[in-house]
Amino acid sequence: MELKKLFSPIKLGSVEITNRIALAPMGVSLYSPDDTWPKRTIRYFEERAIGGTGMILTSFTRVHDKLSTGPTPLIGIYDDKLIPSHAELVERIHKYDTKIFLQIALHGCKFGGLEGPSAIYSLNYNVKPRELTTIELDYLVEAFIKAAIRGKQAGYDGIEVHGGYSYLIGAMISPALNKRKDKYGGSFENRIKFPSDIIKGIFNIHPDFPVGFKFSAYEWLPGGVDINLAKRIAKHMAELGVSFLDVASSSSTTTLQTSEYSHVPPMYVNRNTLVPLAEEIKKVCPEIPVIANGAINIPEEANNIIAEGKCDLVALGRALIADPHWAIKAKTGKSQTITPCIRCNVCHHQLWLGKPLCCSMNPFVLKEATLQPSIPSIKKNVMIIGAGPAGMRCALTASKRGHKVTLYEKKPYIGGMMYPGSRPKFKEDVSRALKWFEMEISSSDINLQLNTEVTPKIIEKNNPDVVVICIGAEPIMPDVPGIGKVNVDSAINILSNIEKYKGKKAVVVGGGEVGCETACYLADNGFEVTIIEVLNEILNENEITEIKLRLNDLIKTKNIKILTNSKLNAITDEGVEILVPYDTQMGLSEGGRQDGLEADVVAIAVNQKPNNDLINMFTMKAEEFYIIGDCVNPARIKEAVESGENIGRII
Repeated sequence: MELKKLFSPIKLGSVEITNRIALAPMGVSLYSPDDTWPKRTIRYFEERAIGGTGMILTSFTRVHDKLSTGPTPLIGIYDDKLIPSHAELVERIHKYDTKIFLQIALHGCKFGGLEGPSAIYSLNYNVKPRELTTIELDYLVEAFIKAAIRGKQAGYDGIEVHGGYSYLIGAMISPALNKRKDKYGGSFENRIKFPSDIIKGIFNIHPDFPVGFKFSAYEWLPGGVDINLAKRIAKHMAELGVSFLDVASSSSTTTLQTSEYSHVPPMYVNRNTLVPLAEEIKKVCPEIPVIANGAINIPEEANNIIAEGKCDLVALGRALIADPHWAIKAKTGKSQTITPCIRCNVCHHQLWLGKPLCCSMNPFVLKEATLQPSIPSIKKNVMIIGAGPAGMRCALTASKRGHKVTLYEKKPYIGGMMYPGSRPKFKEDVSRALKWFEMEISSSDINLQLNTEVTPKIIEKNNPDVVVICIGAEPIMPDVPGIGKVNVDSAINILSNIEKYKGKKAVVVGGGEVGCETACYLADNGFEVTIIEVLNEILNENEITEIKLRLNDLIKTKNIKILTNSKLNAITDEGVEILVPYDTQMGLSEGGRQDGLEADVVAIAVNQKPNNDLINMFTMKAEEFYIIGDCVNPARIKEAVESGENIGRII
């Protein structure tokens, strides 16, 4: 498919962008103590420019040295001494056909900040901020203007004023968060005055300097910004002469609730979630370029969204984290080679933890200087046992470096735990990632041996220089009566072979991520499903908020019954026997009872253990050997891919 619209130029004010692809201003959480751009962060942005991205929007850059708190350190533009660092970034990006815009902002009361438009208690951050005075807000208007001027001096092509996410400007606009009685509160005109004065002030000094405005078109707050108010905001900004509108969603309560307009939509939510909001804004501001957000990961979909007039540019965050060369691959007809984002939201979660950005599929994030692996002086015969994500990544890297690689897998398919994890329709992103691995392996020099269980004889016959063991993990099956019945199996096996399980009712033992996904998949295949969980809530150990919220939402849509504080006691001919209410510390509570649940299928999803029984047999057969992936410690795709990449590079 020809992607004409996606790769057509567009003007943002006085600046022409070569294509319609923007790097979304997602933070990287790698900053310097003096608030300047670290070399690794500059290199991160540069790689996206090398990859053909038309426009880079920098991550959040604060305009004051004290009035922004958050989970991560921040870059500053509040002092002239910071200009050289910004100039260095701009110079690096301008080596390529890419424009770069500086995003300026202040958190305000977001992330538990102590100052905001009004003294309104935040449930999300358990804090009541101090209301900024009128004089302080007047001062901050000037701080924003001076920051933009410094951006101009540093060579940026334009500015994006961040007015979304309940950050200070967004909170000033919001009728739910701004209850002021002065010139900055009350009416729409007063609430919009703060960002308006900033933008007017920039234009007064640099009339032709492009200034865009980012805002939440849906705020997730009762009485907050909805699409009707968003249209009014957009029209007001258009009248001020902004060069583009960057349409987002989210608010101060993002981690407490969900919305159809998810701003970092995980795999359980459709792609292109915020395009409908951008489309509504485009209808009322046809003359202003509009940027759409929200998991716009597929080049063909991005092109169609623009061609249909729903927006003018697309902002890619996680897609460009997963593959910095997304744009050039799409432009040259190689979309199928784009490393896919699986929307696991590990990257976003890292930022919430204040840790440097990472990616499950791309182990080079913030390590771009090491993209090209070294060529070994001696080419070795490498045997890799197990074609899960660790084994596949190790094989690809070792093969690219010139080693002779044979990849063994006892099953008829590759993927390890990715295979069952890709089977449900709502796991399409993981399915795409698995297909990407398949394609990469098939186009490489790797000798893939499926349906082959490696034995000592096979190792001796091949006489490898190196053996890499990545034979994964295996499900833990609880020691209860009836566990060996034919209708009982691990959730992993049920996900892999759903067709062989018959009946009307299913019970899933374990309410973790695997158990909940299995329950949804069984429901999709016609089963009436009950989850039993020994803890007091499902998804108790899942730290990634968006994943937890959205998987809970998915469960609700499928009418799955959830029984917490319930322990599997036995499996019977009729189904399962449980102890309820059950406490993991105290056992069966006083007055507790045994209950029976009917089940034609019982899926066990309590945990996994390293599959290390065969390791000693394998490691004695080569002078150089490595053990990686889940057979060391069951973990996520991210850790498996990282371990595979690391070993593939040192062989």
